[in-house]
Amino acid sequence: MSGTEPAPHPGDPTAGRRAAYVAGARAALPFTVALFAFGISFGVLAKGAEFSALAAATMSGLVFVGSSQFAAVSVLVNGGGWVAAAVAGTLLNLRYLVMGFAILPALRGGRARRAVESQLVIEESWAIASDTDGRFDRVRLLSSGVVLWLGWVAGTLVGAVGPIKAVDILRLGLDAVSPVLFFLLIAPHLGTARRRTAALAAAGSALLLTGLGVPDIAIAVACLIAVGWTWRGRAR
Repeated sequence: MSGTEPAPHPGDPTAGRRAAYVAGARAALPFTVALFAFGISFGVLAKGAEFSALAAATMSGLVFVGSSQFAAVSVLVNGGGWVAAAVAGTLLNLRYLVMGFAILPALRGGRARRAVESQLVIEESWAIASDTDGRFDRVRLLSSGVVLWLGWVAGTLVGAVGPIKAVDILRLGLDAVSPVLFFLLIAPHLGTARRRTAALAAAGSALLLTGLGVPDIAIAVACLIAVGWTWRGRAR
């Protein structure tokens, strides 16, 4: 005997799961770098709101949604109470209701287990887990979610305990991480001319309306363009 392990059988489910875990983790790496940098910004903001490093990291670990965390802490920084901060964060998290319903069939076990697994559902892990047929791969969701979670919490800790200050966020360009992150999400889905046209139309309208001082309307219009293009594509 040569002492080497035999190659896994093509139909081996264990080998398939292992490959899916690896694929999910690898796909998450570029997003994790961006989330790490984004987490630094949140850690700095939390430090300015007099959060301890432990409190900031705990919030990142439990909430794991950058937009709602920034909103909640910003409310506190500007003199708002905990109720107002919780409401602001909750409103920004409403989009996860739709994402949760979509990914629910991929989760397993009872309510407690599904609740734990759903904590790893963010835009990045949701996109990595999605298949072209509209279904989701649970293994890719979990592996990518864990890697992304580690990057977000680690970035928060670095921002909360490190020497970086609020003014350094602009100087280092950390404020540009969020749009870069979403570009990385959308880039793999721009394979056809129709999709590229839809993306350009949505981005163009968003930039124009934001420049006119109505960013809330910009978001709504961009979403309507995306929904309209999707509906037209399926109607053909």
